[in-house]
Amino acid sequence: MLCKSQKKATALSKAKLILSPAFYTDLKEIRHMYQQAFKSLYGKYQDRETNPYCESLESLQKKFKRPNNAFFFIIVKDKHIGLIRVVTDRKNSAARISPFLILPSYQGKGYAQLGLQLIEEQFPLIQTWYVDTIAEEPKLVHLYRKVGFQQLPDRETTINEHMHIIYFVKVRSW
Repeated sequence: MLCKSQKKATALSKAKLILSPAFYTDLKEIRHMYQQAFKSLYGKYQDRETNPYCESLESLQKKFKRPNNAFFFIIVKDKHIGLIRVVTDRKNSAARISPFLILPSYQGKGYAQLGLQLIEEQFPLIQTWYVDTIAEEPKLVHLYRKVGFQQLPDRETTINEHMHIIYFVKVRSW
């Protein structure tokens, strides 16, 4: 008999989640995905400065053109259910994930965890991964800890009185 986590893993492998590079021509769709995925966080924290919900198409165009920068769609059954952006250092030894999203109707199904595993496989030379998230969002904090990220002590940014950003690192051992 399969336990709950084994059933979820079996269901995910059947779903055949894949990563696919996004292109410049996909930026309108990416912006729409940002708005869908980050709307509730914007409503909760009213953060105009850092929330991708508020990001303009022009800002996305600039980010897309930066070196060492890549966007990937997370796809299940030919549907774009999520997105992950990876920014690598010049040596391709470290990378930052920002942003990372799973559309609301696909959340809670294990896709985020699998997406993070797949992005690590996509960049096998990256030894150190960085990510940040909202301290007041326990599900987000739990996700990153679950996949092996460690919170950086004494590093926190206050966005407003209700929202704080905390930082995580994951060093892969070979």
